[in-house]
Amino acid sequence: MAEGDSQENPSANVPRSQSLDALVLECPICLEQLQHPKSLPCLHSFCQECLGSYITKELSGKMALSSSFSCPVCRKITEPLNQSEDKEGWAEQFPTNNLAVEMIKHLQNTDSLIMPCTSCESKGNMKVMAKFWCDHNQSYFCADCKTSLHDLVHRNCEPENITEWNKSAAIRRKMSSTKCGKHKEKLDYYCGDHQHLGCHKCIIVDHRKCEVVTSADDFRDKLTSGRIDSLLGELRKCVHAMEILKKDAKEQLESMTESKVTALQSLSDLRTMINGRLDTLQKELTDKLTASFKEERENLDISRQKCEWLMVAMLKTLTLSRDTALKEDAVETIRLFQRGQAEVESCKGLIQELGKSSRSTSLKHEYNPEILAINTDFSLTMGGIIVDQQQRRLPDTPWFTPLSKRQLKITRKFSIKVPSDERDCIALGIVLLSNGRIVVGDYQNDKVKLFTDNGEFQYEVNLVEPSCDLCRIDNSTVAVTLLKDQTICIVRVHDNTLTLVSKIELQNVAENSFVYGISFLNNTFVVGTATSIYTVPRDKGIATKLHPVASRCLHIAYDNLNGHVFASIDTASSDDVAVIRLSDGMHTDILRVGIVKGAKGIDVDREGNIYVCASRSHNVIQMSGDGTNVRELLTSSDGIKCPRAISLLDDQVLITSEDLDLRNMVQVFQLV
Repeated sequence: MAEGDSQENPSANVPRSQSLDALVLECPICLEQLQHPKSLPCLHSFCQECLGSYITKELSGKMALSSSFSCPVCRKITEPLNQSEDKEGWAEQFPTNNLAVEMIKHLQNTDSLIMPCTSCESKGNMKVMAKFWCDHNQSYFCADCKTSLHDLVHRNCEPENITEWNKSAAIRRKMSSTKCGKHKEKLDYYCGDHQHLGCHKCIIVDHRKCEVVTSADDFRDKLTSGRIDSLLGELRKCVHAMEILKKDAKEQLESMTESKVTALQSLSDLRTMINGRLDTLQKELTDKLTASFKEERENLDISRQKCEWLMVAMLKTLTLSRDTALKEDAVETIRLFQRGQAEVESCKGLIQELGKSSRSTSLKHEYNPEILAINTDFSLTMGGIIVDQQQRRLPDTPWFTPLSKRQLKITRKFSIKVPSDERDCIALGIVLLSNGRIVVGDYQNDKVKLFTDNGEFQYEVNLVEPSCDLCRIDNSTVAVTLLKDQTICIVRVHDNTLTLVSKIELQNVAENSFVYGISFLNNTFVVGTATSIYTVPRDKGIATKLHPVASRCLHIAYDNLNGHVFASIDTASSDDVAVIRLSDGMHTDILRVGIVKGAKGIDVDREGNIYVCASRSHNVIQMSGDGTNVRELLTSSDGIKCPRAISLLDDQVLITSEDLDLRNMVQVFQLV
């Protein structure tokens, strides 16, 4: 054996209960030993300074009247004891975790772990340390007092030797943890109505009218091993889900970093080709690229940090659940069970939240190669930075319901008719933007209108003639088609105003054809008429025929996930094509007239599911991108009549109608 092998491993002698204590005493935020530990109502403890910094950071930028915050671990909404106090002092209001304070003292001073002999202490001698603990008498005894006092009275009682560190600490911890923090009495009752552990004084004062009050031992007995095992199984699934999401966030950051490097190299190459004439523009674009990257990186880091905090907390719960001593303690078993329940619910909520907000971000540098040509009409520029964000489906994890399995639930309605309107409205186009703004094209009043997410009217722009479909160009720009004028209008969307910035007059479109549907992808518009679907470059109005249609193509949608274009065809003739898919120069008939008659509004969700409004069959359907899975989401029995336009963002759905009673309204639904 080598010389070094004979040396004693210090960590090998650390009692198991000590490692568990160290785990319990770790702050989930700084991952260091708790300093001035404060406990929230959900039973998670944090350093006072860490909790104060977290509260200040979470509420920064929010309304000054914010009266609550979410627990950093389980995200349970928590209110301070005194909301009128400055937010910087909220952390100090929460009760100190006295058990943690005592355990920290134990860890820092092992000499004080053995208690004085109770009998000797009563005689004024504080220096005689106990070696035995009598659970029956709840007293400590030295060796002499055990023999001369305890054994003479309690011959059939055998005290426990507590000279080992972990036994003494466990007894002291048990004595401290079973005391009511308010009355310093034993915690021996449980109120099922309020899920509260308390002493007999708590029950008499605060819970005397509650119906479900039992002893702690009785409630512990009701927590069958099956329920606890089921909870532990869910915790393991949650840990697995957090591992998947952490890995996914890392992969997305790596992909985005790679695209950033490529874009920066493109900028550098172009800078060389134009002989260093555009230093200022290059700096502006580099700053935009870096700022966009930083913003998206921070979003991914926040998601990853949420997963990390929750996963660490659940791993602690799982570790503590294996402690036999804790399982035999009714109070600690109930607390551990409550903590696990809160963490499971938080995990489910976080997965749903990330499922709604998940995006795939790519940073690109684009420029027109013709700027390098001699005698060109193009201005010499450095191009632009394109932040391409596409909806993305999360990796499969427990408790995430795909949109293809959800139902539509109406949440509210709001009117789009404003005092300046001369007629009732008919909204043939609608777009929901990521900032919550809603843009509506009013055919009857020749307007484009702006509303907030709660339906409050903000602004309107008058058009020269009736409009039809609307589409999103980016988060602050939309396009609208003018029916007779064969024109596309570009409208800039501000916080509370609209600006008509430009018009694109279409060329090569059949004479006297009305222009109906519109969508936008890769700097190109796709528009529909009564006979054909065309592509139109954004910088030019020259249309190129893409595919002929047998009836009016009133609406078009673009699938960001798969790169497909979907067009609805307004027909009710049996076996006619109702929806077609265009991709890579090919077309596919994916839905024929049947359950859908008079297909009009169409849109695509982040998972690639297609939604179609059918005005003549009075329904809204959802189908897969290949048309194989079709189901009705809304019918006339749900109050749907002549649905016309539809717009989706995450799990929110807006629908307009041509029905006489609903034409002035927008119906707002949620996929649940």
